[in-house]
Amino acid sequence: MQLQVAHGPAQQCAILRPAAAGLYGAVVLALALCQPARGADTVQRLVIGTPAGLPGYELVDDNQLKISDPYKKAFTDCIASRLNAGFVWQSLPTKRVLQMLEAGEIDMAYPMGFTEERAASLLPSSPAWQNPDVLVSLHAVDMRDLHLRLAARLGSPQHADYLAEGYARVTGVYAYEELAGLLERAQVDVVIVPRSVYAEQKALWPPKAMVTAGKPRASGFYLNKDDPKKLQKPLNAAIARCKDASSSR
Repeated sequence: MQLQVAHGPAQQCAILRPAAAGLYGAVVLALALCQPARGADTVQRLVIGTPAGLPGYELVDDNQLKISDPYKKAFTDCIASRLNAGFVWQSLPTKRVLQMLEAGEIDMAYPMGFTEERAASLLPSSPAWQNPDVLVSLHAVDMRDLHLRLAARLGSPQHADYLAEGYARVTGVYAYEELAGLLERAQVDVVIVPRSVYAEQKALWPPKAMVTAGKPRASGFYLNKDDPKKLQKPLNAAIARCKDASSSR
């Protein structure tokens, strides 16, 4: 499938070439129908922080974000079109992204897993999609055992949540790629990652790794708590519109 994206603040919807066909064809065709929610004379520049090193997302030239999943790429472009916005991306450690958003130095953070801790100081959007946690281990484990040795990425919702639950040891790493090695060397009992990260890095996990469902978790955007640019309402409307378009697939 060949996917074209029109590159203008008011033209961010994905367009499927007529000869193309594939799994995401209906999604992209539907998203191509979306129109800017604001007039062309009100184009806005929005600075968005994204977690550095997140599998499937890569900052490229001109502060643009390369998204490997065609559906998520089309969805993100649809959001930009509905907001009539030019997105300028900054790729930074998760903790820094959240700090800058809270300080008003950036406009939004995306994609971000939702947590109660983050919601206390930031404003979440409507959920963009569900991205539950998965537990990766080499043997069956009982998660009620607080002596289990866990590992997750520093700054991630998984790391924060399981630390708060009283586990004696929750190892934090800077890069998702480090987690598979910890598990393979039996330095931890369980690795906890978002389902999307597990799928993106499937080749890295030990061959005998067991995968079980973890906590449900929604993902989407975060805004500054005060919402100085009044983005929450149009952003949530854009999310609803772009999700409705994708449901036709």
